[in-house]
This record gives sequence, structure tokens and C-alpha cells, in this order.
Amino acid sequence: MNSSYAIGKKLLYETYEEGIQGVLDHLHDISPHIGRYIIEFYGQAFSNPLLTHQQRQMITISVLTSLGDCPTQLKWHINFGLKVGLTPNEIVEIITHCIPFCGAPRALNAITITKHVFEEQNITVNIKDELENEGRRRERGLEKLQEIDGEHGEAVVRSLTEISPALAEQIIEFAFGEIYSRQVLDSKQRQLITLGALTAQGGCEPQLHVHINAAIRIGLTRQKIIEALLQCSPYTGFPKVLNAINVAKKIFLSQ
Repeated sequence: MNSSYAIGKKLLYETYEEGIQGVLDHLHDISPHIGRYIIEFYGQAFSNPLLTHQQRQMITISVLTSLGDCPTQLKWHINFGLKVGLTPNEIVEIITHCIPFCGAPRALNAITITKHVFEEQNITVNIKDELENEGRRRERGLEKLQEIDGEHGEAVVRSLTEISPALAEQIIEFAFGEIYSRQVLDSKQRQLITLGALTAQGGCEPQLHVHINAAIRIGLTRQKIIEALLQCSPYTGFPKVLNAINVAKKIFLSQ
């Protein structure tokens, strides 16, 4: 066994022994090699300090939420996220943030899985609808759009004003005036989650272009952006990540 396997096994057994042992037991008689691949990935990824364990799980939960057909894996990673220090409120907020990118049905399915995990562990959350009675949603959305996306986001909104002004308003009021304006997660965390969600969707290269630029704008380094995209690969497959990396490469070369 290589060093990545040893590092991954140590991490997983120290952090979530019952979870990884369950996976390995399930695979043992039919595909033990896949169990080894999983452990090696953790050894490779989690030994890289560019992203914290919490950040990696934020990205992974956003990817699995956005894929929409991975309930077993999402449940496992919600549990693992709790083990590495994500709070219950942060997990709910990660899924909430995915709504503009993957749609409400997939987010609702992810919230249902999250609710079951919390019930199994007797975890109580007290999340308020913090913006329910707060006005200025459009003004707040414009301010947040400028803060996060700058001219790239404004260009997207302008491009919609003639053909679909209603969609432009939804982006301003809901995506930025509501979702991006919520508490619990900061702007850098939200952009990591966004990159995961868009990479998982596939075919979102124009939106990745906007949000990679936004990630740079708010202070994420090029190295962290690439590492966030790499974190997606075991869940989305290489083609989607290759497409996302190519978008990032074009942006980096242009700057």
C-alpha cells in the first residue's frame, strides 16, 4: 500500500471509523479495490493543507446535493462533516445555498436526508427565517451582486433585461438579495460551495466563468480555486472537472 492509503486510513479511522468500516465491509466481497481508491483519495486530498477539512466537506456536500441522486453518499458526508467540525446550521446553510444552482427539488431532498441524520443523532437546530420581515431585498441584492460578482455579474443581468427581465430580477432579488445575504457562511465559503455546485451540474461553463472571477474578487487564491475543483472529481468524474479547470485556466491566463 502507498503512503496516500496509509494517510487516508489513519484519517478516516480516527475521524469516522464506523462510517468507513461500513463502506469497506459493503465492498469487500465484490470490489475491494474501490474501497482502496476511496481511502487513497482521502489520503491525497486531506493531506493538502490548501483547504481545511471543513471546507472540503462543504464542497462535497454541495456537489452531492447538486448531483441529486446520491442519498447514501450525501448522508455519509453529512455525518463526516459533523465529525470534522461543521455545525448543523452550516450544513443546512450549505444546502440552502445550492438552491439557485441545482434547484429546489434537489435541495429539498438533501434537507430531508439532513433532517434524518439530525434525528438519528438527537441534534436540535434552531434556524430562523432571518430575512422574512426585512425589506430592501432588491437593493440588498444589487449591493451583494456588486460585492461578489462585480462587473461580470452585472453583465449577466444586463444581458437578460431585454429577453427575460423577470429572470434578471430573480437573480438579483433571490440569488443575491436572499441566498447570498444570509448569515452563517461567509463569502469565501459560499463561493467554494458555488464552485462545487456548478461543477457538479456540468454544462455550466459560462456560470463557472462568472463565479471563478467572483472567487478571485473576494480573495480566494488561484491555488484554492483549483483545489476546490479537484475536490469534486471523485463525485462528478473527471470530464466535468476538466471542463471547470479549463475555465479557470482561461481566466488565469487573461489576468
